[in-house]
Amino acid sequence: MADPRRSWFLFGLNAEEAAGAPGPGRQRLGLKGAVIRRVCPAWSCAVLDTGSGLQLLSAGRRRPLPEDCTAALPSETHVVLLRGAAVQAWPLAAALRDELRGEPAWSRELPPGARPALPLLPGGFVAPRPPFYTALPRETPLRALALGHEHAVGLGQAGEVYGWGAGRHGQLGHGSLESEQQPRLVEALCGLPVREVAAGGWHSACISDGGDLYVWGWNESGQLGLPSRAVAEQQGEDEDVGAGLQDPPLPGEPPGAAFISIQAFPALLDLPMEPAVAAVSCGSRHTAAVTRGGELYTWGWGKYGQLGHRDRASCDQPRRVEQLRAQGLQALEVVCGPWSTYVCVLQQGGAQGSHPHSTAPALKAGTERGSCPGELSPHP
Repeated sequence: MADPRRSWFLFGLNAEEAAGAPGPGRQRLGLKGAVIRRVCPAWSCAVLDTGSGLQLLSAGRRRPLPEDCTAALPSETHVVLLRGAAVQAWPLAAALRDELRGEPAWSRELPPGARPALPLLPGGFVAPRPPFYTALPRETPLRALALGHEHAVGLGQAGEVYGWGAGRHGQLGHGSLESEQQPRLVEALCGLPVREVAAGGWHSACISDGGDLYVWGWNESGQLGLPSRAVAEQQGEDEDVGAGLQDPPLPGEPPGAAFISIQAFPALLDLPMEPAVAAVSCGSRHTAAVTRGGELYTWGWGKYGQLGHRDRASCDQPRRVEQLRAQGLQALEVVCGPWSTYVCVLQQGGAQGSHPHSTAPALKAGTERGSCPGELSPHP
């Protein structure tokens, strides 16, 4: 039975109002008479799992998905549905009109007894856009998979990490900007047991068994939590730098900060005051992490208020979301949409200091944890 103290909040672009410009406030997700268990967002739509059925939200419309659907992956063009012994892809417009009849855009039968955790399928994986299905090498069995806009990050059975797809922003973690057609082991993480992976638009992240957070890929908006020139320039404009002359650098001191645009190898990222990370999720150009102590940290692009800091500023350092802490809300899970952040919270009332999922396996679509990396928007 669901805990009535659990609830979901949204920061940033509301999938139901994607055509407008919602402010940077916090919005509570609610379905009358239902408790939300999982959230799977795309740019302008999201799928909510209430435990008694799935609902598709977009542009103010809410449509229940067929009763035999147990998991879904939405995108801007299609929605992939796990229905009984088959996986199907339907046009998003048809799903919003409740017209899931006739022949789907794509379908694949599952072996008897198969219970896949989307996007993983027996022998491969599915994405909510053509060509939908991609086969995986038999010698690379995965237990979790995160899909970015142009790349994928997989978690092997022994905790090893694989990266493949487009690599021009260093998002594969191989130390180069080359693309890879097949899963390739991220050698920099060899020997480090990993329990969770995440993929954003053009960046990636993972969490070790010990709760250490590693990030790599594009850092244009500070989404890696590393010094970003764009963020520094934005902050400089906001601070009215013309008020006076700055002190010159000391002898031997570099004239400016060492900005990082691309981090092609995994880099260890420490969160202020919080040694261990329990969950991580990546948006198009922002990142969110939940600590084992139940705190939510966010960083990266913040134009739509998706960082939850009551402003629209971007940030290239992990920053705690204080409004949750101030209201006695403990973060349990986090799922990033391209321009949004969904967080599951628990009203404080029990013991603090231990995260209920700190030893759980990696987040992936369709699992009990409820994260769904999904496909990211082609928008910036």
